[in-house]
Amino acid sequence: MTNLNRTEVLNSLIKHETLTILNIRKPENLGMVLNNNHLNFLLNELMESGHIETLNGVTPLTYTITNKGIAEGERLNDNI
Repeated sequence: MTNLNRTEVLNSLIKHETLTILNIRKPENLGMVLNNNHLNFLLNELMESGHIETLNGVTPLTYTITNKGIAEGERLNDNI
């Protein structure tokens, strides 16, 4: 089983551009059953680093990838 990491989250958001919190938690979007605490930690870390953002005034909470996040996802994929 693959461990959830920032590369997996970035790749999913690069693929979809935006995902609600409900959709990002679906196993088909990240390819695994998730530990919600771990996912929340990674989402917060990626937001603090400027790799992802939330859309203002949108319910449910919706995440989107930034240009910085796309570049970081490409860099991480090149190192695999």
